[in-house]
Order: sequence, then structure tokens, then C-alpha cells
Amino acid sequence: MPILFMITLLFSSQVNGTGQWVKLGEAEISWGYKTPYRINLMAPKGVHNIDDIRNGMQDIQFDLEWLAPVTTKEQVDDHFKQLINDKLDGPESIKFNQTILNRLVKKLPEANRYDRWQFIFSPDSGTEIYIDGTKVHTMIGSEINRALHQAWLFRDPVTTSKLLTRLLKLGK
Repeated sequence: MPILFMITLLFSSQVNGTGQWVKLGEAEISWGYKTPYRINLMAPKGVHNIDDIRNGMQDIQFDLEWLAPVTTKEQVDDHFKQLINDKLDGPESIKFNQTILNRLVKKLPEANRYDRWQFIFSPDSGTEIYIDGTKVHTMIGSEINRALHQAWLFRDPVTTSKLLTRLLKLGK
């Protein structure tokens, strides 16, 4: 009977697409004197290759926990536009990706303290965005997805180090 239960549990988790994620590191993102959110880098359990993560070749999850009491919709929109536009390759690339970026920010609400947002990045299927456990958007487009991935992972050397702490300690 326990074997049947384990098989059922394993099958149901695969059908739902819910896998186990392992936290690799965390960092706080700040705007000068204000720290709007903490970001956690997560990877699927058993799959943690630092080179694949850095190159955007592996599924990863950015888990945001909002820390500011209230971050208005306008502040959220401006932040995500700047975050992504700063990592795009130039004016032509920014212009080309504006439609995708506008669709994204249109779906993002104002953020309150302790709100949790998940950005599940996949090199094959784009980025799925979940807010408090509810899927709100899927961002398709390799260039814009890579820009978001790089904006958080390569923000600065300290943030990169904090996000990859677990892998750097293991020497993977």
C-alpha cells in the first residue's frame, strides 16, 4: 500500500508540473535608500550547473518577496521597463521588444509588503509569471527573456555572488 501511495504522489506532481525547487541564494534589490524586494534564485532539485545557469541554458526561478509597504503600479512598471531596457542591445532592440514589455507591465499590479512573485525562466518556453500562486502572464521572446535573466543575475558582482552562493560554495 505505501508503494502505491508513493507512485500516486509522484505521478500527481509530474502531471501538475510542480517540481521541487532548491534555493541557491538570495539578494536584496535596492533603489538607493529604498529596498523594494528580496530576490531568491531557485533551481530544480538535482539540476544545478553554474555555467548553464549563467548562460541561461537551464530552468530557474526568480522568487521576489516585496519588502516595501507599498510599491505603486507606476513604480513597478517603471522598474521593470528600466530593468529590461538596460539589458537590451540598443535602440533597435528596445523598439522591437516594446510590445512584449508593454504586455508584461500591463499585467503587473501594485506590490504590497510580503507579496510573492515568481518568474520561472525556461530557455525553451519563455518566462512564466506567478503572483501569489496565480499565473498572470507568459513572456515569450528569447531576447527579452535573456534580458530579464541577465538583469537580475548580473546586476552587479555582489548580487551575482549572493544569488549563486550555494553553487560557489560547492565549487560547481
